[in-house]
Amino acid sequence: MADPVPSSAQTPARSSGTSPVALLLVGVVIGGISGGAVATYLTSSGATTAAPASASSPGRSAAPSGSTLPLPTSSTVAPSSFDQQIVGVVQDLLPSVVTVINYASSGQPQSSGSGFVVDASRGYVVTNNHVVENVRDSNAGAAFDVVFSDNRKVAAKLVGRDPLTDLAVLQVPAQGLKAALLGNSDDVPVGSAVVAIGSPLGEFQNTVTEGVVSAKGRRVAETRDIFLEDLLQTDAAINEGNSGGPLIWAATRQVIGVNTLVASNATGLGFAISSNTVRQVADELIRNGKIVRGFIGIQYTLLSPRQAAQLGLPAGTAGIIVSQVVPGSPAQQAGLRPNDIITKVNDQLIDVTHPLQTLLVRFRPGDKVKLTLFRDGREQSVDVTLGQPQ
Repeated sequence: MADPVPSSAQTPARSSGTSPVALLLVGVVIGGISGGAVATYLTSSGATTAAPASASSPGRSAAPSGSTLPLPTSSTVAPSSFDQQIVGVVQDLLPSVVTVINYASSGQPQSSGSGFVVDASRGYVVTNNHVVENVRDSNAGAAFDVVFSDNRKVAAKLVGRDPLTDLAVLQVPAQGLKAALLGNSDDVPVGSAVVAIGSPLGEFQNTVTEGVVSAKGRRVAETRDIFLEDLLQTDAAINEGNSGGPLIWAATRQVIGVNTLVASNATGLGFAISSNTVRQVADELIRNGKIVRGFIGIQYTLLSPRQAAQLGLPAGTAGIIVSQVVPGSPAQQAGLRPNDIITKVNDQLIDVTHPLQTLLVRFRPGDKVKLTLFRDGREQSVDVTLGQPQ
C-alpha cells in the first residue's frame, strides 16, 4: 500500500534519475563570526594618499610617497559598459535589500537571512520561509528586525509563510522605503547576467556577487518531503545568509528570483525561486496570511523528453507521470490511475517552468479543474473537484 501523501501538498516523488547533490539552505546561525575580529582585519592596514599627478608624465598619476610603482592612467581605470551596468543595478536595488534578523523566544538573535521590499506603500518584504520559521508568535512582540542598507533597523511582523515554496512575507513601517520590481522570470534567457545581493554569514551586509543564469526550470529536493520547483540555477556566489535576497536580471534591473539553495559539494551551483512563483505566493500571503491549496491526492514525477519519445507521445509533450493515487482522494474519485500522464490544468500547460504545485495555488478546495492527460497513448480530459488537505 502506498504511503499517504503529506497533507500540505501534491507531494512529488523523488525522480530516480536525480543525481545526488548535497544542498544547503542559505540562512545562517548568528554567532559564527566575531564582528570585532572582522573590523580589526578590515582596518588593520592604513591607506596611502596619492600625490598630485606629475607634470612630466601627462596622463599618469605620480606614485604614492615611498613607492616607485606607477599608478594606472585614467584611461585604464575607465569602467566598461558591463561594469557600469552592474554598478547601476547595485545603486538602484541596494536600498530595497534588507537583512532579516530572527529572534529566539529569549529575545536573543538566533539566525539571520536576507530579503527585499516588494511594496513600499504597504511595507511588504519578501524572504525565505526557512529564514523566519523557527520563531515565537510575532503577535506577542517583534520577533524580527529588518536592517536596511543605510543601517536603519526596524521591527517587522510576520504576514504569512509557505513551507512548500519556502517563501514568507514580512511587514515593516511604510516609511522611506524603496521597492524592487518583480520581473517575469519566464522572459530571462539562459546566459543572462545576474546580480545577487544579500548578507552572507550574517556579517557582511550589502554583499554583491554576479554571474549568469545557468539554467531554468530546475526541480530540487529541499527536504525529504518538499521539492522546490521552477528554480533558476546560477553561478553567482550564494552563501549562508543570502537566503531571501534578490537575484536581479542586470539588463532590466528587475528581480527574477529569491536566492534559496546552494550545493555544498559543488562550486557555482546556486538556486533561486523564480519571481513568477514569488509573485503568486506573496500575493496570496498578503491577502490571506496563508496558502490554502486544493488537494488532488497524487504522487508524481516529471515527464522527461526521453520518456515522452519512448511512450510515443507527440513531440514536445511535457507534463507529469502519476506514480501513486492516494486512496479516497479526489484523484481516485475522478478515476485517475498510476501511469496517467497529466499535461494541462484548465488548458494551461504543465512543464518545468509551470509546475503543478504552482498552477494549483490559485485554486481552493471545492474548485473543479479540468486535467488533460494521456492514458494508453490516447489524450482525454478528467474533471477533478479539489479536496481539503488533511
